[in-house]
Amino acid sequence: MTVDQLPTVAEVARIPEACRVVAGPEWEDGNGHVNVAHFYGFHIRAAHESLLRIGVDDAYRSGRRLGVFSMEQHLRFLHEVHIGEEISAHVRWLDRGDKVFHGISVVVNHTTGRIANTLEVLEGHVDLVTRRATPFPADLARRIDAEIAAHRALPWQLPLSGTIGVRR
Repeated sequence: MTVDQLPTVAEVARIPEACRVVAGPEWEDGNGHVNVAHFYGFHIRAAHESLLRIGVDDAYRSGRRLGVFSMEQHLRFLHEVHIGEEISAHVRWLDRGDKVFHGISVVVNHTTGRIANTLEVLEGHVDLVTRRATPFPADLARRIDAEIAAHRALPWQLPLSGTIGVRR
């Protein structure tokens, strides 16, 4: 998939935005655009908001002693973002196994009308006491599956790394 084959910002916006911001001057690097560290932090913020929406919050972690750990990530840059441009992040759920899920966060630039970058992730569900992967509880699995089903119905794809995914 080439940059010309990416979905439009309007297509990506069919996934509710997890967060939105105008890139501030503190985000600029020596090359005159937004630094990778700020993109990474923005993607992580979007992932956090998406997890909150399905119920992985402080109460989930403290009450059930379960959480989510990052296992693998791939950050891909497609277009620059400059200071003063407005961006949002949208998280698309791709697949789930018994103990992991695969997703991708998409940063869209509303100022230029382009997709700026993506962060593809494999996240593991863990027991916070043993620090080992553990199956998703049925209620959380149903919520993740509902997100996956809704996102699979979208008529567009994004470039994936080809190395990250749920192994069966």
